Amino acid sequence: MKVTSTTIPASKARSNFYTLLDDVSNKLKRYVITRRGEAKVILMHPDEVASWEETMDILSDKKLVADIARSEKEFKSNKTTNEDDLLKEIRVSREDIK
Repeated sequence: MKVTSTTIPASKARSNFYTLLDDVSNKLKRYVITRRGEAKVILMHPDEVASWEETMDILSDKKLVADIARSEKEFKSNKTTNEDDLLKEIRVSREDIK
């Protein structure tokens, strides 16, 4: 589901605040609120904010970003392991994980 973003002036946001809250709470809209033509705030669902914060945490961890890049490179070069081979490698049977 794609979230749509709409830019509106603060005066319109003020007069339609509860409608904006309903739109955002349904996770379908995001509003950029302007004052004198300049963006001042963004009104978005808390889950979307949490997602952005998690992304920023990941991107700020250099080791994790390097691990992700390495994994993507391995996947693209077909250096992957299937589940059966992985279980053999770590010496675990299917019964052990049930």
